[in-house]
Amino acid sequence: MKKKFSEMSVDELLDSCRTLYERDGIKALSYSELSKQGALYYNLYRYGVNQKELIVRLGLQEQYQAYKATFPLMRNGRLAQRWTWAHIVKEAKLVKEKEGILPPAAWFQSNGYGTLVTSIYYLKYTWEDLRQELGDFENSSFVESRNGMRWRSHPEAAFSNFLYARGVEHKRGERYPENYANHSISKYAYFDLHFLNKRNDWIDVEIWGDKPNGHGEAHYKVKREDKEAFNRSNPNFLGIHYKDCYDEATLTKVLEPYIGVISPFKFDKPTDHLIYSTHWSNADELLEYCRLLASTMPNGEFPTEEWLRKRGKWANRLGETYNTLSVYIKTWLGGVRNLRKLLEQSHVSTTKWDKDSAIAAYRKFYDKYGLTPGRARSLSRRGGDISIEVVAEAGRIENAVGKYAGGSVAVNKLLGIVAVKSTNAS
Repeated sequence: MKKKFSEMSVDELLDSCRTLYERDGIKALSYSELSKQGALYYNLYRYGVNQKELIVRLGLQEQYQAYKATFPLMRNGRLAQRWTWAHIVKEAKLVKEKEGILPPAAWFQSNGYGTLVTSIYYLKYTWEDLRQELGDFENSSFVESRNGMRWRSHPEAAFSNFLYARGVEHKRGERYPENYANHSISKYAYFDLHFLNKRNDWIDVEIWGDKPNGHGEAHYKVKREDKEAFNRSNPNFLGIHYKDCYDEATLTKVLEPYIGVISPFKFDKPTDHLIYSTHWSNADELLEYCRLLASTMPNGEFPTEEWLRKRGKWANRLGETYNTLSVYIKTWLGGVRNLRKLLEQSHVSTTKWDKDSAIAAYRKFYDKYGLTPGRARSLSRRGGDISIEVVAEAGRIENAVGKYAGGSVAVNKLLGIVAVKSTNAS
């Protein structure tokens, strides 16, 4: 027999709320909706859990914040702006005009636009939708693929990287045949790219978007239909949705009839083999942002996913939440563990320190760079030419000697280190 709310423990009441959320979405946890669930909210409150505390306990603060952001607001008797898709586009356009390009979502979160980012996903849009809306794929800010070719969009660059990594010859899209104008509302058009198949035939590729340039969606729909109709008799035509260009497995399956299944083998950067080739162009920018974030950590190490999302022991840490960054790390870089490999910090979660290993690492660092780990970090904070990797290494060693060997002063005395040599840590 199903328990009454009055008979449930606080954990059972929370589970009931979680079920409501999974069934009806974040709206179900608003006060007005909870009040419709009989004595549910009354019994939650009896345990000291009000609506705000409920959201915290379920770990849904970001989702609820985005949901609230879409509410119309009344201020001084007037309707204030809410986070509609139109408002998001308007604000993002102002940023794009100021910065020259549309920055990644992580930049928006770090510069006071966190609600804009969360509202995008609450409204069931994506960052790619925003790029499409602003015409970010069609402006002069071309995207470079690994082979140095410049493309009009990120999906095109991703497609190019996939082909390049597998040694498949390809080139930028060329103009449609002249008779295309007889079958279309447009006088001319360009393919997105071409690549050579197994039979040495050029394959003509169109990468379909959803909302190009943020307007003229109906016009674009007609243009796409014209292109599809024109290419219906073209045995070497391939149309693909832009999102599929980012998915290595999907792209492999789509291209198998044309090039077979080829494992990537062309790696120009030491980290290329750790990242899906379709992610290379996006990953480069994100990796630099993560490197910068790591450099701001006390020990120079990139934090855990729990730290990013303010979960577990980090639930009450100071500072902002990096939920979207965490998603991007999973999407483009393969997760935090793989990111640490890219940052040469794989040892963060595996190194086992004790007194002897900490002292040995301290000595090795001093012999290599001519300064102690503490001095290296100090010089870095004052603008010295110390690389991020060296600062991170110094932070790890300082923490280790502090925990296992009595601290830097004790280790300096033990090793007879009394002065700093020249600075060559770079």
